[in-house]
Amino acid sequence: MFPTLMSKTFFILFLSLSFCFIGAQAVVSYFRNAYKQGAKYIIAKKNPEGEDDLVIEESFLQVVFWPALIINIISFILLMFTRNSFPINMICMGLFTFTDGITLGLVLMTKDENLGVRVAWLTAIVTLFAGTIGLYSNVDFSFLGNILFWALIAFIIVSFVRIFVRIKGFTRKLIALIGIVIFVGYLLYDFNNLRKIRKLANFNTWNVALDCSIDIYLDIINLFLQILDLLSDDN
Repeated sequence: MFPTLMSKTFFILFLSLSFCFIGAQAVVSYFRNAYKQGAKYIIAKKNPEGEDDLVIEESFLQVVFWPALIINIISFILLMFTRNSFPINMICMGLFTFTDGITLGLVLMTKDENLGVRVAWLTAIVTLFAGTIGLYSNVDFSFLGNILFWALIAFIIVSFVRIFVRIKGFTRKLIALIGIVIFVGYLLYDFNNLRKIRKLANFNTWNVALDCSIDIYLDIINLFLQILDLLSDDN
């Protein structure tokens, strides 16, 4: 059914993004239903578009977020240890992406859950554009490897600092814009790598397809988060 490396990779990527969407949608739906039922830990304010933006009590959100994040990290570690053990690696991938969706849904709640669809469309358009260039252009994007690696290290350090130091306004949006550039670069790089190995018979395995899909999936999710950060009004 999936004779080529590309078909295997895109199938796994589709499943991964679907599990992530289900997890995120479950979180948003839960809090929206809780608000309708009069939960005391949720209030609503109007966003600039006049839509109800749910605001969850910080203490309650922390109680939910940190366990979800810990489970997500453990799931990713399990995935790394089992990535060459089919089909266990596929099960771990599903667990990781579903819990990833839960944490993503909680992040959406802290920003503005109404932005979810808009950001998803923008992410899809950018991914399609970058993927098309990476797969079908004659440009070799391998030169981006070292540049993106050190840019990502610097970006992770800045993101870590943001945990303790509140950065807002133009500076926050500039950081988000830089993050977008980095992960678009990674999309070009990873899709380009897929193009290079797709016709090599010894690479046409589910394990290789899983590795490729993990890279592209992480690019897409991080791109989503940076676009969300750019468009949100969390100053």
